[in-house]
Amino acid sequence: MTGTQTGRFAPLLRWLGLTLVVILVLQMVAVLVGVDWSADAPRPQVTGPLVALAPLGFAGLLICLIGSRLDHPQQQRSPLRLLVAVCSALLALGMVIAVPMSMDGGAGDVARLRNLEQGREALKDARAFRADEAQVTSLGEQLAQAGQLAADASDEDKLRAAETMVDDQIAQMEKQLKTVEAGQTRESRQRFIGGTINAVALAVAFVLLAFTAVL
Repeated sequence: MTGTQTGRFAPLLRWLGLTLVVILVLQMVAVLVGVDWSADAPRPQVTGPLVALAPLGFAGLLICLIGSRLDHPQQQRSPLRLLVAVCSALLALGMVIAVPMSMDGGAGDVARLRNLEQGREALKDARAFRADEAQVTSLGEQLAQAGQLAADASDEDKLRAAETMVDDQIAQMEKQLKTVEAGQTRESRQRFIGGTINAVALAVAFVLLAFTAVL
């Protein structure tokens, strides 16, 4: 690439990079504005979207820096490079702050945690009911009175029918609870990889970019 071509290409790179940075700011503002910050609502989850948008800012700042280097290769520090360094440092700080927020981000879904605890308590109560022979026998009598068993059903038949009903309910509750717990585990792993690990990598990248801009 000749000097003339470089002189024409460098300003385009700078404007392209600045455009990406502006898009990043607008997208972040859109995320923050679109959140319900009501005090009565659970803490909004904004860490994931902001971390997902951060690579856009990294690309924009990197393109700005490349354009500045091409335009003024001998100049150590320019206003644009200082701007890149400051923005990179701020974004690196934001990624560091995002790490602990992403690690406890699952605590914000109060309704889901409450439902999970209620499911565990219900399963515990069902198992306690199953272990109480008197209650199971009483359930068998209720089934017979409700006409769900044969009129000449023996006490053993009533007990067996009640045990089968309770066992089926426990099995269904265990299956539902395992499904919910498995989904929560998958979400936690996804949040750890896509949120925490990604935020750490981006923080390192922004720090390196800040040093590159001023060196």
